Amino acid sequence: MECNWPALIAFRACSTQWRVVGLQFCLVFVGLDYAACDVVLRQIDTSVELLADIRVMEEAALEILNEAE
Repeated sequence: MECNWPALIAFRACSTQWRVVGLQFCLVFVGLDYAACDVVLRQIDTSVELLADIRVMEEAALEILNEAE
């Protein structure tokens, strides 16, 4: 689990960088804004190589965020 800690920290740092589209009566999460994530990762002095790990977490999060209630 320790090996995933830097990726989790980076993902949480990017948590305000979601692209969201408003449809009739709902919001659809499209994905993370990678340009904004790059800026965030540089500010917290995190390796940009973690982006691959962030994408895996993003894919899992999108399924949950876009579930119909």
